[in-house]
Amino acid sequence: MPEAKPQAELNSRELLADWIDGQPGAADLIVSRYAARLLPLIRKHISQKLQGRIDPEDITQSAMGSFFLRAANDQFVLERSGDLWKLLAAISLNKLRRKVAWHSAAKRSIRREEPMPTQSPEGTPSCEDATAVMEIADALFRELPVDAQTVLRLSLSGDTPEEIASAMGKSPRTVRRWLQTLRETLEQVLSPRARLPKKDVRATLRWEDYVLQQHVGAGGFGKVYRAAEKRRNRTVAIKALHKRHQTDSFAVEHFIRESTLLAKIHHPCVVGVHGLGQYPGGGYFLVLDWVDGEDLQRTIDRQPLPVDEALRIIRQVALGIQAAHDANVIHGDLKPGNILVSRSGTVQVTDFGFAALRSDPPIAHRGRGGTAAYLAPELIQGTSMDHTIDIYGLGGLLYGLLTGQPPRVGSPAEILSQLENHLTPLRPSIVRPDLNITHETDELILRCLAPDPALRYRDIPELLNAARRIQ
Repeated sequence: MPEAKPQAELNSRELLADWIDGQPGAADLIVSRYAARLLPLIRKHISQKLQGRIDPEDITQSAMGSFFLRAANDQFVLERSGDLWKLLAAISLNKLRRKVAWHSAAKRSIRREEPMPTQSPEGTPSCEDATAVMEIADALFRELPVDAQTVLRLSLSGDTPEEIASAMGKSPRTVRRWLQTLRETLEQVLSPRARLPKKDVRATLRWEDYVLQQHVGAGGFGKVYRAAEKRRNRTVAIKALHKRHQTDSFAVEHFIRESTLLAKIHHPCVVGVHGLGQYPGGGYFLVLDWVDGEDLQRTIDRQPLPVDEALRIIRQVALGIQAAHDANVIHGDLKPGNILVSRSGTVQVTDFGFAALRSDPPIAHRGRGGTAAYLAPELIQGTSMDHTIDIYGLGGLLYGLLTGQPPRVGSPAEILSQLENHLTPLRPSIVRPDLNITHETDELILRCLAPDPALRYRDIPELLNAARRIQ
């Protein structure tokens, strides 16, 4: 009897069959194989006006969720190996079209940018009241049965009750009953008797001092908005903790800690923090410097950078990270999406949501989050927490800027397997033979990406000296 192929070598048809048969690891492999390809496809189809309103990661996750839900009901038949990619791309673009149509409706015109009101006519809920309601509604949502939660997610993704019923194998009447139950629950939440969380003394900023203007991005823990600070008449960035994390004590403490750690760092290459605030509904938000530009992930999705520009940016990022290290802070999640470049070319490091102090015990950060493709192996394993993690991150960042892709691809377990088998990333000069990437640049990146921290550069100054010697 022929030996079964390793799962990593299966084509898409075989992999889907494995998942339907309940084989462990098949779902993770499907996600790791296709999610990274879907993101640039979705970004490419989002107009510039809507880039701040539509999160490609949300579209990708929704598309993958719909795919698995419908695949479980045998709704897909793959005739050729490449059909799975075409199917996932079609589902994603269909989700995107619905989201664009929703944002482009007259009541949400992309040609108008109106601040969210902080004062409301008598008898109508204010912005603060609405925020409070959403905080409570989110907690109530998590108490719903799993099937009811699935119905709501698909409904918010634009699926009709009939489509949801077909996908879940339920009757349309059952689906409508769940939606009606949710509406009744929300009506109860709107009651003024709803109890709100107590004020946190660490949150010193007042929500009413700010007016939200535009949603500009999202990450694993929070969403980011451009906002106006009324008292000082200036533009700021507000990072709001996702509602789904508001009752997660681990996520809340990490979010609050980001404010504390950022306050220790003062450098022009690190986004400054103004402080921590709390909604009337109990949710937390950070107020940060506003950077008029874009993150580098969006930049390299269009085209990877020339060598000289990539090295210029890395030197600026390294200076910001050195300032963090001087304050005993380790960033721990360096990647293109966490580097902002202003229209004038200023480079700033942002998103210290997974940052840590050097004195923190490593075990406290096991499973901490972050983007595995750019994380140092010891961070994935939770075995170490020191400044060499950011040396690895700088090497991965430079790799991404030059090639347009991360140094490693796969789930955390697959990346650790690559490292255990001594599989090194392809040299950037091989990935991008059209660029004039020198041997010295290759060596700098691969030394940063050494699995053994002892083989990396000792510190930021040594790395900077090596970068400056490259012509």
